[in-house]
Amino acid sequence: MPPIGQGFDLPPGAEPWSDFHWFQASTRGILVLVFLSDQPIWYTGHYVGGRMAPCSGSGCDYCATGIGAQVRYCVSVAETSTRRVGLIEFGRSNGLLLRDWVSRKGCLRGMVIEVSKHSKNVQSRTEIRYIDMPCEPWYLGLEVPDAATALFLTWHKAGMKMPEELIESSRRKLQEKRERSEVLRRDPDRRW
Repeated sequence: MPPIGQGFDLPPGAEPWSDFHWFQASTRGILVLVFLSDQPIWYTGHYVGGRMAPCSGSGCDYCATGIGAQVRYCVSVAETSTRRVGLIEFGRSNGLLLRDWVSRKGCLRGMVIEVSKHSKNVQSRTEIRYIDMPCEPWYLGLEVPDAATALFLTWHKAGMKMPEELIESSRRKLQEKRERSEVLRRDPDRRW
């Protein structure tokens, strides 16, 4: 008989984040987000088939066919009206804006921004605006998805080729989470 648990715990070794919500700027309104990541992760990718695909570096099929590469930044966030946790990805121009704001504020985590589209056209650029207000303290205690793992699993589900270093990094992080989960299962009072 398979083991049956009680409560909201996951089975030992289960990945707590197996599906990720990706926030996107909308033509229908403004997203207000609180950053939960200490810093963004970045990757170089190509826009193909309506989505970003990772650049595999030398020998990349997309580069070989002349599809331009761009830097993308990815962070964990919470949306303030629904309090839903997820991720959002920005291009280089918004990444530079965030860097400037962080240099003045001191950290990314806890920063509040508005995200919107420049116009009603879905293809219009994404705009961000800093909101000078503290986030509610409970946001900073939320468990957040690891952005690198989210990218890896999202690309994997879409059947995309991934750079080897990202695969290895994601495998290491997943293994560390499983080990931590196992330790917490055995000793729930343990603090990291």
